[in-house]
Amino acid sequence: MKDISIVIEICGSAGEGTISAGEILSRFMSGQGFEIMSFDSYPAEIRGFGKCVAHTRISSTTIHSPGKFADVLIALNDKHSITQLPSLKETGVLIYDSQPPRPHPEDESVVGQVKPGIISYGVPLNMLANKAAGNARGMNMVALGALAALFCVEKEAFTQSIKDRYAKKKQIVIDSNVNSFLEGYGWTLEHIKKEDPYTFEGISMPPPKEKLIINGNQLVARAAIDADLNFYAGYPITPATKIMEILSKELPKNGGTLLQTEDEISAIGAVIGAGYGGKRAMTATSGPGFALMSEFTGLSVMAEVPAVIIDSQRGGPSTGIPTKTEQSDFHSAVNSGTGDCPRIVLAPTDTASCYDATVLALYLAEKYQTLAILLLDFFLSNSIRNIQIPEPPPPEMLNANIAPSEEELKDYQRYRVTESGISPRAIPGTPNGLFFATGLEHDEYGRPDYSDAGHLKMTQKRFNKFNAVLDESPEPQVTTNGGDAHDIGVISWGSSAGAAHEAVMIAQREGMNAAAFSSLMVAPFPRERLRAFASKCKTILVPELNYSGQFASFAASILNREVERLNFITGKPMASEDILEKMRGM
Repeated sequence: MKDISIVIEICGSAGEGTISAGEILSRFMSGQGFEIMSFDSYPAEIRGFGKCVAHTRISSTTIHSPGKFADVLIALNDKHSITQLPSLKETGVLIYDSQPPRPHPEDESVVGQVKPGIISYGVPLNMLANKAAGNARGMNMVALGALAALFCVEKEAFTQSIKDRYAKKKQIVIDSNVNSFLEGYGWTLEHIKKEDPYTFEGISMPPPKEKLIINGNQLVARAAIDADLNFYAGYPITPATKIMEILSKELPKNGGTLLQTEDEISAIGAVIGAGYGGKRAMTATSGPGFALMSEFTGLSVMAEVPAVIIDSQRGGPSTGIPTKTEQSDFHSAVNSGTGDCPRIVLAPTDTASCYDATVLALYLAEKYQTLAILLLDFFLSNSIRNIQIPEPPPPEMLNANIAPSEEELKDYQRYRVTESGISPRAIPGTPNGLFFATGLEHDEYGRPDYSDAGHLKMTQKRFNKFNAVLDESPEPQVTTNGGDAHDIGVISWGSSAGAAHEAVMIAQREGMNAAAFSSLMVAPFPRERLRAFASKCKTILVPELNYSGQFASFAASILNREVERLNFITGKPMASEDILEKMRGM
């Protein structure tokens, strides 16, 4: 069967419908049975005229990463598109406006900047949009029409998808968008002679199954509702705000409560308060907000109160780069807070695993009576995939609190030392279940205890409980050719894992003896599994999106050996092409 894998970028200025066009393209191709992964970049300012790029990968086979270079670039804005040209393949396709409303100076025309080898198609986007709707706002739809004509995409089905997208709008809006698309389609068929090799003609996809077209933030919110979240407190911050926006509508419908607080400190305080009261509680933030929450993370661990924090990482430090992706909160998530402060840290590796990780975080936080942190990033929060509809959590994951028996309540010791480290937890209001809970070190009753022996006993208890979490950790993902020894082993985490596994699969097809390892569970980390994997590898490569190699240092300390590092802070997701290039060099 003929296959295709193509990356299409649409570049324009804020307000030109760049992101909308990318969404329509992604949804339509998903409806045709293709795998899609899309990722948008846009200015940090709420209102502005900065550069926007809708990046969409479309494939007839499984997708693991968004792809580094575009096969096709649609230029809605010449000035911004010139800066996007380096992301277009040397043999790629450029679709540009051949009749702009005003002539461009030579150095500001995108077609004037293309290098030999790129195929350029000039389409009068502005003129056709004005013809179709009386204004230039439909340029994005004209461009989609040109794209559909060039690459043999079914016109009627695409037209229907546009109607569906704007079904809730007035008829004049629907008509203007459809007419703009048809103008672009018809003009291109009549005037453009196709020279590039890309086409969807002859690609037979099986009937599309019902799928969710969804991003990581939306999946986190959906998973939280399915996992019986009772309380959410938060303060808006990019790129996590969408989680709160969705839950503000959906949580009250399911009997829960949402509180928008005055800052991140009060948000985590409210979450710990709700957890103390026996409610499943969660907040979401990014690096700057997580820094403010650090003091309270210790309270959750010391008082053994369940709490979940979603940290969607962005460029840092400080306010940093709000709309760029990065993996630079690893140290903060695993090690922040005062003293020995063990907490659970999960790092989803793709969009679909955002659901499983959220369910697992709420379950583990409740069962082990501690803090659980979920490390997303801007890419995972906002990249859109078409995925299978997740299975709802099993009943045993919806009520994980271990309550004291009547016998235990006769002389209730809230922090009784047990073999697992988990002490039976009475919810406030339980008859005979009164206890002390503070941030002070305490004895088994919860009363302050500053003795050496008492501090040691309770610290050991908290770490026993923390280490027991590994028994419920998902299995690490391993990509291998089945051999007992490998020349290169690639160890990755979070959103970079997809690119790492894809790079290894391509390397294996090229004849390289390579393997890949990634774990959803970051703390506690499956150290013995990592050591077993690494023992079969001559060299180890760790790719990640931060400057200092935070996870590489962590992995090296576990393995007690040097590792190769591949670090980027470009604000873009990790690319399998970069990992593969590094592997070839090694």
